Amino acid sequence: MLRRKTLAMLAALSLAAGAAACGDTDDPSPTPLPDAGEDVGPDAELDTDPNPDVEEDVDVDPDPDADVDPDPIVAPTPGDLVITELMKQPTEVAAFEGQWVELLNTSDAELELEGCALGSSSLDEAVVIGESLTVESGGYLTLAASANAGFDADFILEGLVLAEGEGSVSLDCDGTTITEVVYDAGESYPSVAGASLSRDPAFNGATDDSGDYWCAATAAYNGADLGTPGAVNPSCIEGPDASAAIADLLLNGPGDDGKLIEGATVTYVRPMVGVDDAGFFVQSRPEGPALFVAVAEGEEMPVEVNDVVSFLATSVVSNGGATWVDGFESLTVDASNGDRDALVTDLTAATDLITSLNSYTHRIVSASMTISGDLLTFAGPGHQAYPVATEGVAEGAQLRMATELRQAFGLESGCEIDLSMTPLWRFEETAQFMVYDATEIDVSECPELSVVSATSTSATQVELVLTRALGPILADGSQFTIEGLTVTGAVVDGPKVILTTEEQTSAAEYTVELDDSLTDIFGATIAADASATFTGFVALELVISEVMARFTGGNGDPGEFIELYNPGTEDFDLSGCLLKRDSSSSNEMEIDAGVIVPAGGYTLFASSANAGASLTVAQELGFGLNNGSMIYWIECAGEVLDEIATPGPQLGRSFQKDVNRLVTPNPAGSYSTDVWCFTPGAEGDEYVVHINANDEAELKFGTPGTANLACD
Repeated sequence: MLRRKTLAMLAALSLAAGAAACGDTDDPSPTPLPDAGEDVGPDAELDTDPNPDVEEDVDVDPDPDADVDPDPIVAPTPGDLVITELMKQPTEVAAFEGQWVELLNTSDAELELEGCALGSSSLDEAVVIGESLTVESGGYLTLAASANAGFDADFILEGLVLAEGEGSVSLDCDGTTITEVVYDAGESYPSVAGASLSRDPAFNGATDDSGDYWCAATAAYNGADLGTPGAVNPSCIEGPDASAAIADLLLNGPGDDGKLIEGATVTYVRPMVGVDDAGFFVQSRPEGPALFVAVAEGEEMPVEVNDVVSFLATSVVSNGGATWVDGFESLTVDASNGDRDALVTDLTAATDLITSLNSYTHRIVSASMTISGDLLTFAGPGHQAYPVATEGVAEGAQLRMATELRQAFGLESGCEIDLSMTPLWRFEETAQFMVYDATEIDVSECPELSVVSATSTSATQVELVLTRALGPILADGSQFTIEGLTVTGAVVDGPKVILTTEEQTSAAEYTVELDDSLTDIFGATIAADASATFTGFVALELVISEVMARFTGGNGDPGEFIELYNPGTEDFDLSGCLLKRDSSSSNEMEIDAGVIVPAGGYTLFASSANAGASLTVAQELGFGLNNGSMIYWIECAGEVLDEIATPGPQLGRSFQKDVNRLVTPNPAGSYSTDVWCFTPGAEGDEYVVHINANDEAELKFGTPGTANLACD
């Protein structure tokens, strides 16, 4: 029994696309996440039976053990199957080997073809299918004359012969014609040697047949022979096809400027996140190729999903194994005239995802996958990523998401997810499924929610960090218990909960317990013993207040710096203290004797003594800062006085602590987004941080050695 799940899904997408063209369309605009923690209200009730005492008649199965097939396999009736493609004149192999016919199941049931017969005007007797052969609803079935047809056919129908000029082909079951095509030699039907007759998917549901429904195939499947056996056919609408131009541009790479791309459909619009450019993805055929087109920072996005566009590529770049357009002009837009649904590829079962990564890159895809490992240490600024496994590949793929979205979902190893309508990116030989909107991801299962940490951020506030966001909670905080301390309020902030308490005893040990009535954002219950300990608020006596980790690009840039702040009323002597990055002894430096942080002031440690014309550098850093997320800490006399886990840095913009929250401790291994931020500012707010080798001032965003700004 043959099952063509992937092809069935593609066909279903094609049929759905046809329905959309008739007016049933979806708004492709991004949908924001629901507010985590929104109280659904105590008065919300479930629908119940209005009269629970009235009994309804129920059919009782006299044999409860009898097997019931909810989706029986049935024999086809006229119109259930449609001939969608036929190859009558192959050129790579002889006709008696390379001829084939493709059928599409347009019914709602799985069909059994055993006993049916395929006839043609070149056969005296139709060829009978002599064994069980099924095709799922929405699925394609290919019948080939031999195993040498140039692709893996679903069934070899020995004796199949098609007329190479004019002729006919039909499928009959139980003496009834199910589907038939009568074609001519080129007058109205296509007749091109080496190209199959390809039916436009828009007419798959038509009850009649016409040469207007058909065109010659253009996609290669076997050398010079063209066709899409077992897959959705491209549209026959005449017009420019961008695929050839895109393929040529990708082949030539940087320097292939001036390439005209015509008639491509916009499949995805990507926002600017971190240092990744905003832009849009275009594609013309389901099998690709596809292309990313960057939009310059600050410019308005000129297109929307399903627009059909043409443009002149003025700049082509390559990085990390991917090639894309970095500049364009002469853009024309045919608004909402494309069909993204017809272009999507399901990669769940693709075993060649990594080996054929070139062909999949930038295409619009869907996939089911399992997160197979822990959060990766670096996925680029503004992004986080997990390794994932699909049915087709166990390694070599990642789920790469915007950081805020990842934190809101709280994904972790073991989560099972389904992605829809997302672009596939790549970094070298790693496939990256990209997600920027909550509507693109559906989480079917995840490990039980747990508490990561609890930290007192003020004398009356405690911050809980969870593995993912909670669902609805009570605003009065009654679902959180702290022995010896009254909780008076609770607010959900993504994967965090901010508790308001009565005044804590400084340095006292507390334990916060979560009520088992709480659920996570997916509605799953949390562990019955979910809890965490914390220490009553103790104001920091020395603070890491600002980090510039990515000045120009690489580790050890001349403008990198770490800034310390002293909130006390007396100078703080740093002699012999250690400034550290990660756990390696090679990434630490001992601070020179006599270096102090003045009371209420700042001290700067930079990778270059002349980091800025007006900056005072107390000591040069003994190690380079890191372009990825990293932990930095200051240790004196064996005691860690402060530490901060920074996210991936932004180019030329420091990561700083809110000037009004400088003495607030950082959660263990993390940071609070309302306490830390990338230095705010627009063009004109920069400062001189370094005079380069050309005696030129390089302007960046930050406040080194001076008071920090407030985080918005």
